[in-house]
Amino acid sequence: MFRFFLLVSIAAACTSKDAPRPVAAQAATAPATSTVSTGGMARPDSTRALYVNAWAAGSRSRMADLIRIADATEINAVIVDIKESDTYLSHAGTRIALAREIGADKRPATNWLPELVDTLLAHNIYPIARIVVFKDRMLAEKKPELAIQHVNGGLWRDNKRGAWVNPYDKRVWDYNIAIAREALDMGFREVQWDYVRFPDVSDRLRSTMSFPGSNGKTRADNIRDFILYSKEELKSYKVPITADVFGLVTHLADDVGIGQNWERVISSADVVLPMTYPSHYYRGLYGFERPHANPYEVLRLSVTDAVERTNFLRDSAKVKVGEVMPWLEAMSIRGLTYGPAQLRAQIQGTYDAGAKSWALWNPGSKYAEYEGALRPASGGASPVERSGWKAPNWPLPRERLSKVIVSRDRRTQAASDTTAPAKAVP
Repeated sequence: MFRFFLLVSIAAACTSKDAPRPVAAQAATAPATSTVSTGGMARPDSTRALYVNAWAAGSRSRMADLIRIADATEINAVIVDIKESDTYLSHAGTRIALAREIGADKRPATNWLPELVDTLLAHNIYPIARIVVFKDRMLAEKKPELAIQHVNGGLWRDNKRGAWVNPYDKRVWDYNIAIAREALDMGFREVQWDYVRFPDVSDRLRSTMSFPGSNGKTRADNIRDFILYSKEELKSYKVPITADVFGLVTHLADDVGIGQNWERVISSADVVLPMTYPSHYYRGLYGFERPHANPYEVLRLSVTDAVERTNFLRDSAKVKVGEVMPWLEAMSIRGLTYGPAQLRAQIQGTYDAGAKSWALWNPGSKYAEYEGALRPASGGASPVERSGWKAPNWPLPRERLSKVIVSRDRRTQAASDTTAPAKAVP
């Protein structure tokens, strides 16, 4: 069993990890668990996750260190690659015939995923299975009938010459759902769909795509329908079905050209994880010349966009909505150094916007240099907070929020002005 190499640290495992304690303007402490059934381990009410790539998951020493971080800090979940964006399954021994036929089983990064899941659960760490859906080069090339087609015939390819599968084809849906079943049978407690979208390309390149079987359905409706279909197909597992989306999806009113419309996704998935990395926002967005240099403010605005749009949909349309759980940036990129202070700023911006869960993204799954941003498992302030970092005192400029929200604010104000009693003239 994989567990043997961690027997010493199991003794130090936390039996429960409370929601984040209030510091400065942070939200009040929430209950420790949610009511969502996950087949034996409840989803933490405040989920705080590390992304773990397939190769890190396959390394005993790497996983020992990541579990050490989770045992010592507020981290209570990990998101593990099951199917990557280059098509390969991370684990050995798949029983899925199509995966074996196309060679998706030929580069397993780990041989002990079930044992790893067992160990994570022993440490009270919630395991989430990340599955890349529609960016599937090998399936598209080996089974071109399942791929996006070029309007002039043959496979369509993006600007990196990559082929994508057709998001409208239910055979593609069923293949990914089969992978999810295999992960859930190993003991994973949640399915996270990534690349649950159409290719992000220019309008010119988009015009060269052809989608057999689309039958006039919009991109956004199709992405919503895939999520709902997957929930129905996996309902016997009683686990959350979640989806990653571009960060801009919380801000823009349309589907960002990729089929991800906030209202449709948040009303179909149990949790939606917008990729709100400050480095990925273009110059001038949210009023910042360089958004990357403003990690707290960008997270505060982008997550406020998500939370307010979600709450309005829930309250006005009376529909069930998912939880907002942003991805945060735990890496240095594009000329700026991010360390514990910048990560804590993003976490605080998330809380101040009204969300309570988050996930950390580092493509190499290397988090040691960011431990200073994380609060101890026993509670209290993080090392960076104890060293003097303070939560920003920053009044939210509502005029910088999504046009969806700003327009609603204006209508509400106009209605209020119309119904307000007239002032008496002296």
